[in-house]
Formats: sequence, structure tokens, C-alpha cells
Amino acid sequence: MFWPADLDPAVLRQPDALSCGASSVAAAHVLVAGWRPIDAPAQIAALHRELTSTRSARDRFQTPWPRSLGTPPWAVANALNALTERRIATVNVRPRPQVGFEVLAEQVALRPTAAYIGSRWLPRHVVLAVRRIGDAIEVFDPAAGALVRVEEERWSTHTVGVAGWSHFWFVV
Repeated sequence: MFWPADLDPAVLRQPDALSCGASSVAAAHVLVAGWRPIDAPAQIAALHRELTSTRSARDRFQTPWPRSLGTPPWAVANALNALTERRIATVNVRPRPQVGFEVLAEQVALRPTAAYIGSRWLPRHVVLAVRRIGDAIEVFDPAAGALVRVEEERWSTHTVGVAGWSHFWFVV
């Protein structure tokens, strides 16, 4: 997939410190459905409230999650499932980041794919993998509102280096 030429990724920059998951889901909506925001900060904030509610994008119960902790992986999986009509799983790749890169590369060939990154101790940031370019994955980083190229070696050695986060935690 290619990022659309008519949309500056900065438009979808996360409006606060907690809405990276919602910004990533909004970016997936752009890539899959051709959606364009009218008031991106307000729409992303509303999407963050939806993703952290007790009802999923498919109108099913989902485990409650404090908004102060960002967006849970299962909510991102539910939103991507509703958007792509594919069964989306959350894969813990923290113990085996090389396998995680392979899963990420395989999934991004099919659809936009969320990746959770963070510190050694906790996942703290969500980026959206857009496409594979050689030995790298191009991601939308909602913290910067930019497309960033992350090489395989950085994924597989927990030196991701996007938005200040190093460790690769989940592929969604």
C-alpha cells in the first residue's frame, strides 16, 4: 500500500499523548477506505473514546480499559477487523522480535498493520505499518505525524527508535 499523495500524514498526528492507537486506526481507515478527515483532532479524540469503551467497533463487549493507558491491542484488532473484514489477531513478539518482523512483513503485504512498541518494560506507542520497502517497513508514526522507515535489524534487535521507543511488543 502507498500513502495517498493528497493527504499529508501530519494531518493525522495524534492530538494528545494517549491517542496514538486511534491515530493509527484513522490512518488505516485512510488507506483501506479512502477516508479523509474533516476535523482530525476531534475525530481522533472521538475514536480514542470509542476504542477505550466497553463496546467494540463490531458492537460487541470488549474488556474495559482506562483511557489514561492509551489504546489496548484488542480494541485496535477489533477496529482493524471491522475495517478490513479480516480476522485480526494480536501476536506478542516481545520475546522473539525476529519472528515478529516476519509476521509484520507478512501482514503488511495484505493490509495496514498496527505495531506496538515501547520500553523494555511496557508497550507505550502504536504505529501503523503501511508497506514493506526492501528490508524495511514504512510506518505511520502518529507522534510525529510522519512516515518513517524502520529497517529489519531495528525491529529484530529491539532498537526500533520511533518516537523514542525501542522495544517491539505486538503485531496487530
